[in-house]
Amino acid sequence: MKTTLLTVFLAFFCLFGSVVESRAQGPQTPLITYTSKASGTWTDANIWEARDERNRLIPNVHPVSDANNIVNVVHPIVLDVDYTVSGRDGRLVVGANGSLAHNGRYTLSIGEKATPAGGNAQLRIEVVKHTSATDLPLNLYKLEFYKAEGIIDAPIQTASCLTFSNNTDMVISSSLEVKGNLNVTQGNSSINAGFPAQGSLRVTGRVLGNPNALRNLNFANVIVDGVNIDCEALAPLPVELVSFSAKYDNKQVVVRWATASEKDAANFSVERSSDGKNFSSVALVPAAGTSAARREYEAVDHSMRSGLNYYRLKQTDLDGTFTYSQVIPVQVGETAQQLEAYGSQGSLNIVMQTPGTLQQLRVLDAMGRVLYTETLSDGATGLVTRTVPMTGGAENRVYMVQAVTSQGVVNKKFMTVN
Repeated sequence: MKTTLLTVFLAFFCLFGSVVESRAQGPQTPLITYTSKASGTWTDANIWEARDERNRLIPNVHPVSDANNIVNVVHPIVLDVDYTVSGRDGRLVVGANGSLAHNGRYTLSIGEKATPAGGNAQLRIEVVKHTSATDLPLNLYKLEFYKAEGIIDAPIQTASCLTFSNNTDMVISSSLEVKGNLNVTQGNSSINAGFPAQGSLRVTGRVLGNPNALRNLNFANVIVDGVNIDCEALAPLPVELVSFSAKYDNKQVVVRWATASEKDAANFSVERSSDGKNFSSVALVPAAGTSAARREYEAVDHSMRSGLNYYRLKQTDLDGTFTYSQVIPVQVGETAQQLEAYGSQGSLNIVMQTPGTLQQLRVLDAMGRVLYTETLSDGATGLVTRTVPMTGGAENRVYMVQAVTSQGVVNKKFMTVN
């Protein structure tokens, strides 16, 4: 009788454990491996090759949320639906030539990590390093991590909020830009734990949840603007700009940019400035209008001046509304020690060009009080840029920037004007 009861108890315990594991890791559907064949939208079955566990081809399907899927993104893909990585073997891999961008208010959720019996936790997400530093392999509306583990070796950007919860453990070696709030809740989530500080974090909004959250986020550079943002009220922009670069080459400046999607877009104007404040148009390029596919553009400027030039992109819609990109400095001709700074929307933009080694940057107010100090322990040469948030806005204020280099100290006094 005791043997019978023990057998029943063990059977019930195993069944209960299986139910708990199933609930934690999602429904245990058959494993399907998806690999992109071409660029397109996530829900377009024509761009995916799907195979089952026996490597048999499955026609006319696309990755479905909360299923046991391994998804390999090796082309530019637009996420046009909410998707959750889950299941016992579920995983998302973005290859060196792949990218994932949003096309509306859609969320990518990385679910609880799966732990095989007697083994280590599996990675839920892996993003391979891209060859171009201007690529943006993950450009999403909203991103959520729940008890997830992963390695991301390429830049990430969210148009809205990002959430880390319940002991999420990530390695992010590149840049993470959150244009909404960063929510850290329910447990000690960490980034780059056990590794030297690496990568950078920029949060336009606030860090919410655990007040000590930033202690577990081991980035080399952290900037939190602290803007009050309602993530649910954020709407996707008509044009999703995923890259913007400018480079001096062969006596001309080549400006390149790419969009993940466009809606009612009229044109792009490439604008240049000699001081980072006053811009004029040097090229006008027609936009695609409305498109859900990645588009790449290029313009060439032959009339730039020697020294530092500044470039930005003005995107205009069919209704006349427009937005600007970030400003990119480009050195034309021989390098000399040159320090420039300008202010915009509560931040100070510093551009330092030196053939020597930059050792320290300082920002002082008109009274000589130090507002910002950065010591570059490894030094930096060539073109170095920094964006420093300034409390109370940066418009119409006098500042002094000091740059300490191996060739001496460079001082620059200026007034910022929005």
